[in-house]
Amino acid sequence: MFIKKFLTFNIIGVFNTSVAYLIYSIFIYLGSHYIIALLIDYVVGIFLGLMLNKRYTFNVNGRIGHKIIIKAIISNVFIFLINVAILYLLIDVFENNAYLSQLFTLIVIAISSFLFYKYYIFKVCENGK
Repeated sequence: MFIKKFLTFNIIGVFNTSVAYLIYSIFIYLGSHYIIALLIDYVVGIFLGLMLNKRYTFNVNGRIGHKIIIKAIISNVFIFLINVAILYLLIDVFENNAYLSQLFTLIVIAISSFLFYKYYIFKVCENGK
């Protein structure tokens, strides 16, 4: 069951990350600072990921309650800060490309996100409980 959830999470994650990365790239292209682009990326990604994973990964029925939304926001703020720290090192310290730096960082973020969703955000709600 864990493997199935992890695979489903990652399939949804590829879609969600593609949409979010497209948004990030558009804002970088338009001249936005990478932190602003990343913030907009995260806002879209949080809600899209929450809706898709609720239904397809963790099989939670009904509406998303305020506790789940608060947990998702807390988790994603923490993940956002990890993302910013890694990007700061890669872009500002090591002077790497902003596009490639975020692609590399997504590996760390994908693993962190799954762990937060599985063991914190949807822990009590799985299987409609």
